[in-house]
Amino acid sequence: MAKRTRVTQQEKEQMWQLYNQLGSYAKVAKKLHRSSDTVSRYVREHEAAVNAVRVVVDAQNT
Repeated sequence: MAKRTRVTQQEKEQMWQLYNQLGSYAKVAKKLHRSSDTVSRYVREHEAAVNAVRVVVDAQNT
C-alpha cells in the first residue's frame, strides 16, 4: 500500500473549487489523485465552516 500524504491547505481549497466546477466528489478525486471519501470530507468541512460564519454574521446583523 502506498504511503498516505497529508492534505495541504492548498489542496483543500482546490478540492472545494473543483467540486463547485465539476459537481462530483469522484471527478475531483480522480483529478487530484485522492479518494472520493477524502474529497467529500474536506468539501463538507469547508461547507460547514462557511455556514457557521454565515450564522454568526446573520446573528450580528439582527
